[in-house]
Parts: sequence; structure tokens; C-alpha cells
Amino acid sequence: MIYFISIVTIAMTRGIKRGISNLVSVGADERMSVSFVVNKAGRIVVMLSLGMMGAGLGQHVVKPQRVGEKPKIDGVLNEAEWGRAATISNLGQVEPREGAKPSERTEVRLMRTDEALYLGVTCFDGTPAGVLARDRRRDSTGSGDDRLRIVIDPFARGTEGYFFGIAAGGSLGDGIVRAGNRPEMEWDCIWEAKTRVTADGWVAEVEIPFRSISFEPNQESWGFNIERVIRRREEKLRWASATRQKSLYALEGAGRITGMRELKTGLGLDARPTAVARWREDENGSVTTELEPSMDLFYRITPSLTATWTWQTDFANTEVDERVVNTTRFPIFFPEKRSFFLEDARYFRYGGIRRSPLPFHSRTIGLSGDGERVPIEMGAKLTGKIGKWNLGLLGVGLEDKGSLLADEVFAGRVTYDLFGESTVGAIVTDGDPRGNGSARTYGLDFHLKDSRFQGQEAKTGELIGWYMQTENEGVEDYGWGLTGIYPNNPIYMRVGLQRVGEDLDPAMGFVRRPGIYEFTSFFSYETEPEGSRWNEIDFDFSAGFDADLDWEILSEEYEFDVTFERKGGGEIQFGIEHEWERFLEDFEISDGVVVPVGDYRSTKLFGGIETPSSWEWGGELEASAGEYLGGQRQEVELNVFWKPGPDWATRISAANAWHQLPGGDFHTLVVNSAVQWTPTSNLLLTGDVQYDNVSEEVGLNGRVRWTVKPGSDVYLVVNQSLAKVGAERRYESVGREAVAKVGWTWRF
Repeated sequence: MIYFISIVTIAMTRGIKRGISNLVSVGADERMSVSFVVNKAGRIVVMLSLGMMGAGLGQHVVKPQRVGEKPKIDGVLNEAEWGRAATISNLGQVEPREGAKPSERTEVRLMRTDEALYLGVTCFDGTPAGVLARDRRRDSTGSGDDRLRIVIDPFARGTEGYFFGIAAGGSLGDGIVRAGNRPEMEWDCIWEAKTRVTADGWVAEVEIPFRSISFEPNQESWGFNIERVIRRREEKLRWASATRQKSLYALEGAGRITGMRELKTGLGLDARPTAVARWREDENGSVTTELEPSMDLFYRITPSLTATWTWQTDFANTEVDERVVNTTRFPIFFPEKRSFFLEDARYFRYGGIRRSPLPFHSRTIGLSGDGERVPIEMGAKLTGKIGKWNLGLLGVGLEDKGSLLADEVFAGRVTYDLFGESTVGAIVTDGDPRGNGSARTYGLDFHLKDSRFQGQEAKTGELIGWYMQTENEGVEDYGWGLTGIYPNNPIYMRVGLQRVGEDLDPAMGFVRRPGIYEFTSFFSYETEPEGSRWNEIDFDFSAGFDADLDWEILSEEYEFDVTFERKGGGEIQFGIEHEWERFLEDFEISDGVVVPVGDYRSTKLFGGIETPSSWEWGGELEASAGEYLGGQRQEVELNVFWKPGPDWATRISAANAWHQLPGGDFHTLVVNSAVQWTPTSNLLLTGDVQYDNVSEEVGLNGRVRWTVKPGSDVYLVVNQSLAKVGAERRYESVGREAVAKVGWTWRF
């Protein structure tokens, strides 16, 4: 299948390049919208309207100045071109007092060449010594620094876009924004930004190459918004939609940048050859060495459609998962962290499903059923947009490993844009990366969205539905789901019901619990008290249940909590949770501790406190206590950080849980810690230590990342596992590994 995708991709290149411009669609800035209105008779009326997305933006439209020469990205806005750039200075205060005059002035300059968009942002500050600039790390949230957040929606649909974050200390973060949700920071692209603290505040100079993002060549205007955070005051300033009613990530509230035609992406070809040297010693002392080349190719068939090939893929530079101890009856979900699969992963999203049941979860590829790594020989992807169609095709060739034979797996996803903000789509997967059998998954879904719900321009409503079927070695089953969302402020609501068949088993996906109907609901109310020390107070309530396929209840869960957010940062939370659970068979929750068949009710109280992220040192403390499975459980989790300056950062977390059950008592402890040294924004050294008292194993990970230039990196990685062995139970090495990886990107 992987070779078929490669051939199809090559064949499509010529046809798509010739034909894409001939696609007939609604005008560049016009969008069809769907509205759900309740009429006087109480019936829901679906209304379609053709209009201008972003109408009423008024002054929130700007045209970046087109220039011939690009500036040097050094944090100094001294080129003559910056003097001709378009300027934004009307940022409004969102927090702590919506509509109040900003305490400091902000000036955003925008210009573009044919190849890139440039921003020069001057964050004036009357007390420059108060600017917090302590974070230099790449892919960091920079949450403790003064910072800028930028969102760009090149298709101007208000549903999906790109996030770029710049902290005053120089740290950069990028991600994908799905409207209304926080950015998915696993995504990376090639861009550049430099910052500098000055006598007037701080400055950021930003370059975003057009070839690093997808866009529609004939789209005249893009969605755009920018937000500034003055961390010591926890003050938030925003250009468009400067209101608490919408977050920065509610893309339908973004402003517009115009004049975005006639953009160039060169040949659209990126080549990234990589060399990997590996030394490994197993628990028996046997040593192996490897020297392997690999290659990644990225070709933009059009500015909105990308073909990707990878050969001898290696993931030595991937960050390690945080250690956890599972005391439930169900598997734990681990997110994808490998760069090849994270590139354009959004095109494979399905049905609004967050974790289960996922028809496709790329984490299953390259891992056997028992979690062992399976080498990937070759992979190919075709992702992007063709007019109103959104396409994701993935094929991967797996090498043989132990009892697993060499195999090929495939995932295909397609959606069609409806009404400007909605989509319908389908997904199919073929192959079983966990075993040698045959497996297929099929699915259909829709996502209806209206950002002018019931005629209220500031409100949004969403309805999501899906149907899925799996076939594994002649065994078939199905599932479906329906979710309604009201993602607004001060009220947020989400209600969903789904059926997960007993034999629903997407071989390339993830299912937490089969054979159930699952109901979930979440309600939140946010208030901003005037004249108090609190920035906002959140009241949250959730309720849900699992039932078997005969609608016999298996578990129930109810939770209510209140969160107080301080104006200076930090928060306090407390709440209560009640659960009821039915065990249909005995469950060994820990060695020698068995929970017998029966019904169990439990109620616990919980609370927590979190310090402001702007502090040099601080953290978070959470605690809970109450009934649990016929006995008692107490939990304490402590997270501590220390950021003495831009060079050093340290964090440590310890999660303790004490269980007193009728079948016996036990204690779990999980520790995750890290030390980071960042002498420059291009060099990062990280050391991680992990431990849990169940396996009694210690994991050590050391990682050096030197970014020579954006897209070209050198990695040095060292891993060590220690475990108690022998009668004396002394810690000894059960595996060591050292890896050197050099990857370089050439853009043509």
C-alpha cells in the first residue's frame, strides 16, 4: 500500500498543479454559513446564508506592506523597510479588566515579501526591569515570561489555523489551533524569531515563511490575531475580539490581513537527510552498534497540498513519556510524539473524538502489541486541501520484528467543507501493526458549526456525529457517537453519547473500554467579580455513566469543583467527586490485593493550589481523600519548579497514593524530574530522572539539542534503565543506549 500511495502521489502532482487553479468555488472571502434557530413553535430551523466571514470587523483589518528586501532577523528593527510597514497599535485589554485602557502601549508592524510574512513588535514598558524574560527553550510555552501569541488562519474559515508563541526571553513555540481549543504544540515548522529587552520594553522580530504553512493561493485575506501578555500584572491585551467572551483561539473572532495573493513557495521541495549512530547494551551485557542513514522529503504540490516520503525513519530524538502507574482496569492513552506522524496530523482527526474510540492513532504504528519498537522501513503521506476537500493519506512499511512479519499499513481520511465552518468526512484504515492478521476500519462523520448561534454573533454552537465499523479476522462490530457543544463564555456546555461495540477493535486506533454506551456531560460557568482580588471564578460540573449494551449501568461519576484565579496569577481549587462502579469479575489492583466482584460507591474531597508562573520558584499542590472500592484512598501530588534565570530551569513532580482496601493496603509513588540548561536559544541540554515504586525501576535520559538553523539540528541522547536485581535487590543496569543524530534541511 505504501508504494501505491507513492505512485499515486507522483501521478497526482502534475494533474493537481495544472488543475487546482481551475476549481470553481464560492468567492475568496465569501462563506456559506449554517445556523440553528429555535422558532416560536420550539422547532429547530436550519438556516443557510451566504455572507462575508468576519463582517463587522471594522478597524481589525490591515494590509501588510509588500517589500522587496527581507529584514535580518536579529530583534533590531533598524531596516528602512520597517518604517514603511503597516502598523497595529489598537490592542484592547481583555484581562484583568475587560475594556480598560492597557497599562502599556504595543506597536505591531507587518510587512511581507513574496516568500514570507514579517512582524516587528515593540512591547513598550514603563518599567523595563520588570519585563520577565527567563525562558529560551524551543517548543516551550514560555508561560512564566512576558510573551506574544499569534494565530493565523490562512483559509479564513474560522475552524483551524496556526499558532506562534514568542516569549521575551527568546523561547519559541508553534502549534495547530482547532477553533476554541488550546494549540496542539506537538506540531513544528520552520520559522524564526529573535527578541531583545530594551530601555523601552522588549522587541520581537518574526519571520514566517509561506512555504512552512498551508494556504489557498487565491485567498485574498487571512484570519489573523495577536495577543500580548504582561506577566507580572497578568494583563492580557488583544487586537481583534478583545473580550472575555472569546479566546484568542476562537478563530472566527480573528481580524484580517489582506493582500495575501501572489505568494511564492519556490520549488516547494524540502530534503532532510539524517545520519544516526547508536550504541546499545542490553541487560545481559551484549553490545550492538549501528550506523544508519535516513531521508525525509517534503514536496508542496500546491501551497495547500504536501507529499511526504520517509526512508529508514528513526525517532531517537523523541522525548520520553512521563512515567505513570496504572491502577485502573483499562489501558492508558499515550499521545504521539514522533515528528513524522505529527506533521499534518490534523488531517486525520475524526469525529471530535479526543481519546476513545479512535479509529486511527499513529502511536500504534512502529510498536508491537506488547510495546516493543518495530523498525519502520518507509513511509509516505499526502496531506492538505484541494478546493473544499481536505485529504490525509498515510502508508507505512514495517520491518519484521520477532514474531511480527514485515507488513504495510494504511490510513486514509477525507473531509469536505460545508457552509464555511462545517465538514463531513470519512476514514478508512487497513492493516494491523500489532500482529500478523488482517484488520480494517471504516468511518463516517460530520461536524456542524455555527459561530452566530441563534443569531447571536458572539455565540457558537457545534454538533458532531460519527459512525465506525471494524473488521478483524472475520469479526465485525460498530460504534457511533453524537456530541453537542456550546463553547462560549461565561457558559460552556458539552454533552455526548456514544456506543462502543463489544468487538469494536480498530487495529490502528485506541479503545479504552469496549462493549458500552458512554454518556458524558460538562457544564462550566465563569464569572469576573468586580473590585476583588480574583480575576475570575469558575464553577464546573460534570456527570457521566457507562452502561453495557443492554443499558445496565456499569459506572457513574459526578464531579463539582470551584476554581479561584488570582489577578496576579495562580489559582485555588476545591471540589467533590462521587463515583459508583460495578465489578463483574475480580480485579487484582496491586500485587496480592484483589477487588472482588461487587458494587462500590465512593466519595472524595479534593483541592489544590497553584502559584503564579511568573515566580522564580513555585509549583502546584493537589490533595484528595475519601472512600475508594470499599476502603479509603488518599492522594497527594506535588509539582515544583525553579527558574533562577534564562539559563536554568528545574522541575520535579511526585505523585503519592495510599490505598487501604479490604483486600490489603498498598502505596504507589511516581517521580518525574528534569533539569534544563539553555545557554543560548539554539542550544538545550536536558536531564530527566523517572522512578516508580511498583516496577522499582529508575529511568535516566540525557538529551542535547543544538539547532544550527531552523530545521537543521544535532542531537545527542543517552538512556539508562536501572532495576533491582538479585537476592540483595541492588540497583543494576538493565539497558543502556547512546545515540548521535544529525539532520539537515535543504529547501529548494
